[in-house]
Amino acid sequence: MNGRWALRTVIGFVVLFAAIPVAMGQEVERTVLDQKLDKVWGKERDLKVIQKRVFEKANRHEIGVLFGIIPNDSFFNYFPVGLRYDYFFLESVALEIAGAYVPSTESSLRSDLMKFSGGAVSSVQIPEKVQWYAGVNVYWAPIHGKVSLFTTKLTSFDIGLLVGLGLIGTQYYDNLDKSWKTRKSYDNAVPFNLMANLGLGFHLFLTEYLALRLDYRHYIYPAYPGKGNSEWSDGVRSLAEITLGLGYFTPAPK
Repeated sequence: MNGRWALRTVIGFVVLFAAIPVAMGQEVERTVLDQKLDKVWGKERDLKVIQKRVFEKANRHEIGVLFGIIPNDSFFNYFPVGLRYDYFFLESVALEIAGAYVPSTESSLRSDLMKFSGGAVSSVQIPEKVQWYAGVNVYWAPIHGKVSLFTTKLTSFDIGLLVGLGLIGTQYYDNLDKSWKTRKSYDNAVPFNLMANLGLGFHLFLTEYLALRLDYRHYIYPAYPGKGNSEWSDGVRSLAEITLGLGYFTPAPK
């Protein structure tokens, strides 16, 4: 009986020691293979892959419409309606021409001031109101990415900065005539004034040719100085505009 257990023990040790070199060989072989793969692919795994846009814009024209609001004027509610034209001479840089007609309605602020003051401020001075604007801008979109649209389609978007110069037309209220009159600037030479604007733009491509566009723009122009005063003597006014638009892109050149 003891002889059988001794024989079994010897056989067990023989099998164990025979299996160890095989296992070590497999481990060494696997380790060497992993090391070789790491040498070839290790650096590649750490690379950040920047892929092209789904829809490219270089050398294409964008023609679009815009609708929006200007919510930062206390006396008026503005609802700009306009057109934009962009030419992307680089993938992320475009030259833009834009303009809008700006319908407005008077807010309740003036009537509220008169009501709560008991008529003591019956001659509240209403600031000038905007009628239209037009300008030339440079649009730079350094940020772009891809997104799943309705979980069925892969599309792209971009975010950009905008800066430009232009003209703005306004009216002022003549308390003597009790009527709105076109503001004429620079010694009554022209019926408009200079303005500058800064902004942010966002494109979301629906197809290769159509894109939704959301923009925020801040317009700065000289405030109406009153009759007989020089331009820029009464500081500046500003408008914060938010617009939503639809743009059509012409086919990419071949």
